Amino acid sequence: MQISPFTLIAPHYCCSCGEIGALLCEYCKYNIESESLEQCIVCERLVSGNEALCKDCDVPYAHAWCVGKKSDELERLITAYKFSRAKAAHRSLAQLLAQTVPTLPPDTIVTAVPTVAAHIRERGYDHAELIARQFAQLGGYEYKRTLKRLTTARQRGATRREREAQAKVAFGPVAPLTGTYLLVDDVLTTGATLKYAAGALLAAGAKEVWVGVIARQPLE
Repeated sequence: MQISPFTLIAPHYCCSCGEIGALLCEYCKYNIESESLEQCIVCERLVSGNEALCKDCDVPYAHAWCVGKKSDELERLITAYKFSRAKAAHRSLAQLLAQTVPTLPPDTIVTAVPTVAAHIRERGYDHAELIARQFAQLGGYEYKRTLKRLTTARQRGATRREREAQAKVAFGPVAPLTGTYLLVDDVLTTGATLKYAAGALLAAGAKEVWVGVIARQPLE
């Protein structure tokens, strides 16, 4: 394999342990994979298998999968990706999601929760869309941009009630939809974003919506 001269001059360091070579080394990747989430992403009750949704929670999506809790190696990887402009981290995050989500029907369409425009300008990229596109490429699925942001409100620092009110009016469809969609997002806190984004997909004509999320983070 040919190594880029730029890689030799400015190599990546593991964002968790600092080992040279990649943004996420194999050891830290294994730590994330070995601590899979065994809770419902909505109510946090224990669930069996790799699905992160219990049968009692009333949400608009039918299935959900989550890589793990937002802590330790996974938290450091997400933080580097979102706040230190470590754009290449989207590949590691998509790989982790691909190892969490089972093989989907080949006609499944992958989409992403749209990011607030101000965040895209700050980072230089739409972080959720990059993960979703890479995930789709890894699995051989179609990626489609389906939703747009209707508001500019930021959820960071907002209360549970404020997040619910913001998310309720935040999303609208780009065009009428058909088929089954996997909706991808990076972090779930209260669940309001995924709830209303999935609802917007269904209202636009989606047959069914499933969810793939990188990390679950309780509201502090």
